[in-house]
Amino acid sequence: MRLALDAMGGDHGPGPSVAGALRALAAAPDLSLALVGDRERIAPLLPAGFPADRVEIVHAAETVGMHEKPTDAFRKKPDNSIARCWQLLATKAVDGLVSAGNTGAVVAGGLFTRRFLKGVKKPGIAAVMPTAKGRCVILDVGANVFPKPLHLLQYGVMGSVYAKHMLGVENPKIGLMNVGEEEGKGHDLVRETFS
Repeated sequence: MRLALDAMGGDHGPGPSVAGALRALAAAPDLSLALVGDRERIAPLLPAGFPADRVEIVHAAETVGMHEKPTDAFRKKPDNSIARCWQLLATKAVDGLVSAGNTGAVVAGGLFTRRFLKGVKKPGIAAVMPTAKGRCVILDVGANVFPKPLHLLQYGVMGSVYAKHMLGVENPKIGLMNVGEEEGKGHDLVRETFS
């Protein structure tokens, strides 16, 4: 698997992202990475003699800050690391992308390149959480502030597929979080989605 990593994403520059990338490469021999960002800041963080067939630096001259408005950032900074990651995915140079950067910009990049799953109307951000019975996937944890029942249904399907194929859950169960289990509880969105 080949992934694009927004090496400039996060609050502390490329250091933590590159350190995490090196750990991931050590743990997964079939993984290769395109580290996307400022070549002059990324290159010194790689150990000498690191296998070039597993790590490539893809230069992007600009970075989207954590507090920047995504649409403004993409318009004013077209050569940003998040946009470059999405371009790599759109051209199938990578199989996926990872960023700890500006969430809105990551979502916007997907919308601009139209790289979401066919039939999925809104992006969803997933988080894997531990439970007493193993791990569970929670969607959406931040991409869509005003979802509709269809979006929540699609999140359930995507979370189920992720749990089955990535977490090894043989028969994933889909649930809907609400303020109580009694019939009629919750706001309109939850009630409409449940039905």
